[in-house]
Amino acid sequence: MGIKCLANCLLVNLKHNSLPHILAAAVLTATVPIVFGLTSLSAPLSAQPLEMYLPLVGTILMTPTFLPEQNEDILDTIRVRRMSYLGICVMRMIYMCLFATVFFCCIIGALAAGESVVTPALFAGGLCSALFLGGLGIFGSAIGGNSIIGYMASLIYFVGNFFLKKRLGVFYLFALSEGTGVSKLWLLGGTLALIAAAFAYLRYIKKIH
Repeated sequence: MGIKCLANCLLVNLKHNSLPHILAAAVLTATVPIVFGLTSLSAPLSAQPLEMYLPLVGTILMTPTFLPEQNEDILDTIRVRRMSYLGICVMRMIYMCLFATVFFCCIIGALAAGESVVTPALFAGGLCSALFLGGLGIFGSAIGGNSIIGYMASLIYFVGNFFLKKRLGVFYLFALSEGTGVSKLWLLGGTLALIAAAFAYLRYIKKIH
């Protein structure tokens, strides 16, 4: 498939499928300074908006990866195109992850401008939490065949972190805010496992290519 065809597919997906979700994530990002003060914060306090609020952009952006084709009529149309359906979904997931990264960069910049403590670990840790929530959304959407299930799985897990700290272990989202010392690499690994499982399920169980 040529570069021109790929670029056209990317633009069509951005315009017709992903734009509402990107705008919703942008609105959520814009509310971070309203919900949290971003000036003169220590590292644990700087971590709070990055772990306890902004990761919801992962849910918003990544969960609808399969949404446009969850209508069987649309999926049948997609199957006859030159690019595979799962290939299109991978493309969506990648650019949505990039948008999530951009939104985190915006808040990191706002924290730095407010003379708060910002470190690469805070940025990476918050982003890993967002990607994990997004991975849960993708997995739930694939297994349940409905993006609503993906949203519910991601949001329930997020809310559960406020009450189940000790039970979540290495998959606790707020480790930097609480100073638990648990590596966020566990969340990154969990994200990759959830996404791989979702695509494997569609490819080998549902026989979608």
